[in-house]
Amino acid sequence: MSFKPILKLMKDGRFSALTGSSALLKHFYQLNYLSAAKECGLLELLRDAPQDFEQLAKVYCRDDKAREALEAWLGLGVRLGYLKLDTNGYALKGLAKKLAQPQNDAALALLQEAAGLHAKLITQTILKLRNGELWNLDDQDGEIIARSSRILEAFQTEAIDRFFPATGSVRLLEIGCGSGFYIKYAADKNPSLTALGLELQPNVADVARRNIAEWGLQQRVNIETGDIRQRIPNEGFNIVTLYNNIYYFPVKSRVGLLKHIRQFVAPGGFLLLMTCCQGGSLGVEVLNLWGAATRSGGRLPRKDELVNQLKDAGFKQVETMRMFPGESFYAFKAMPGGKV
Repeated sequence: MSFKPILKLMKDGRFSALTGSSALLKHFYQLNYLSAAKECGLLELLRDAPQDFEQLAKVYCRDDKAREALEAWLGLGVRLGYLKLDTNGYALKGLAKKLAQPQNDAALALLQEAAGLHAKLITQTILKLRNGELWNLDDQDGEIIARSSRILEAFQTEAIDRFFPATGSVRLLEIGCGSGFYIKYAADKNPSLTALGLELQPNVADVARRNIAEWGLQQRVNIETGDIRQRIPNEGFNIVTLYNNIYYFPVKSRVGLLKHIRQFVAPGGFLLLMTCCQGGSLGVEVLNLWGAATRSGGRLPRKDELVNQLKDAGFKQVETMRMFPGESFYAFKAMPGGKV
């Protein structure tokens, strides 16, 4: 073996660029393989027990050429460290084995979101801007977003534990209810709580309805499809929540939106708004890009900016709490004042 080509690459500066690019490619392949393994059902097939090649071929192959491609695809999974092959067949390994467990579905959905929506945001946003275009809400997969948003579950449930009463009659309005999980958590905490979950995306609302039925909460919880801005505020709710969706509304319209929402809050009640703010991790930066580059949305707020917007909307008392150590994820508890 000759080292002359390597020395030549090092001399003209190409070697470091080559090795650096190779390292990036490995992470790219890993991310996309895990996302594809979920989408094609492989994680579920291998979650409980190994499967030999013939069993997998019955699911994925129609002819000999497909069998050849399947073997190569599975081989890539072995090389990436997500599959192992022994006398029992193919089995999950490492991170793939962990992500296949139901309790880790939010982390898996976040990878799917990164491989799909985030990749398009990074690669296509500038082209869209050049053509006078922006992203639309329908460009994201609502079900994946609802699943991935549960990555913050431990921190959001802490806010519910802190601010929601555990007893007594409570009427809850959750704006953008997603999967309905946080309504369930609040209902389990307080057996006297009733709730309305309002969801803008019909397919996500359908998921929430199925979940509410599965959890046996149909008598206490109603899920509706609609836009809070189009709803007449003729019902008083003790608690109104906005979880991780203020950036679905343009910055200039947020005070007006919050004024409208304030009219849904009954005397003595409060609004609980939770969101990532400016200055967070790389994931938060991508979220900021999504809001800024979406036609109906807006960038993430700054913490002090959102406090001022809440006060301008007529919330006299605003309490803030950082929910994620080292991250720009905050809870805002706001109590309304008089007329504005």
